[in-house]
Amino acid sequence: MSKTFSQSDVSSHNKPDSLWIVIDGDVYDVTKFQDDHPGGKKILQKVGGKDASKQFWKYHNAGILKKYQKQLQVGSLDSKPKPAAPPAPAPKPKQQAPKAVVPAKPAEEEAEALEPFGQQIPFADPSWYQSVRLGPSFTPRCPASFSWTGWLADCS
Repeated sequence: MSKTFSQSDVSSHNKPDSLWIVIDGDVYDVTKFQDDHPGGKKILQKVGGKDASKQFWKYHNAGILKKYQKQLQVGSLDSKPKPAAPPAPAPKPKQQAPKAVVPAKPAEEEAEALEPFGQQIPFADPSWYQSVRLGPSFTPRCPASFSWTGWLADCS
């Protein structure tokens, strides 16, 4: 995998018996993979010896590349930028004294702050939201059997 190839080296491997492709600067030998490719071998043969990055990322995700990378990668292009050296580890920060914990507000103070929004009944709507506003033309036919669907009440 540490081999480097030029683009002309890769372009010479464009036949079904020796098929290489380039994906993001890495060279893959897909000769034995042609029959196993779900999209068919013609697709691989079409991009053989070329950079297939654009076509690959159009239909695949990074998981596919990671899955087959170990068995198919033979090297990289000489034009691929070298990875940057890992940065030196940063010095460990000095330990600071633990900060004081601020006690939480009592529940009564929180309830007072929310009082304008209705009674403090869990999971209930505030009283101003619960009021039923019936239209000006609504008049129930029989007040004794009033229901939410008053206009459907049967008063016979």
